[in-house]
Amino acid sequence: MHVLTERQIRRNRRRLSCLLMLLLVPFVLAWILVRFEIWRPSETINQGSIIQEKQPFYRWPWQAREHFPDQLKQHWLLVLVQGKECQIPCAQWQYQLQQIHKALGKEGDRVRRVLLQSVLNTLPAPEAPQGMGDIAVRRWHNLMMSEPAWQARPWLEKDYQVLVVDPFGNLVTGYAPDHSGSALLKDLRRLLKASSAG
Repeated sequence: MHVLTERQIRRNRRRLSCLLMLLLVPFVLAWILVRFEIWRPSETINQGSIIQEKQPFYRWPWQAREHFPDQLKQHWLLVLVQGKECQIPCAQWQYQLQQIHKALGKEGDRVRRVLLQSVLNTLPAPEAPQGMGDIAVRRWHNLMMSEPAWQARPWLEKDYQVLVVDPFGNLVTGYAPDHSGSALLKDLRRLLKASSAG
């Protein structure tokens, strides 16, 4: 049986210590960079604005409903925010959202279109376009909020014309009236590719 000398034991301990330090260095550096915000990407690749709404979309106060419609759960939602009347940007977005849905191809089955408006509005949801497969996929779903709930979210109409909601009810991105449909399509394709939900 080979017995290690004191010198060999010390040398092995030093090697082990060096190895452990080398393994820990990347973790410590990463923690420092994140903790003290030393490095942050200078730009993001998403075209829309990230929305920091804490309350899930499903739990918003819906008028005349005790809960969010089941047929919209577990799907990605393209939500068109409609004010008191559908002005030119709103009408353009109606058309663009239908084209975006078509452009998604098979992935379009994971997405639903929603018209969001205050209860004071009486505008009907747009008609479902022809030739896009199952009616449950191609139809517009109408959601109404009570007027106080609508007023409590002034950013809805002011800042965004379209919202993207993930299958868990989280608001992901918002698009101003002057955003393009192609920008939303790029973001949505990236989200659908990155997520298996919905």
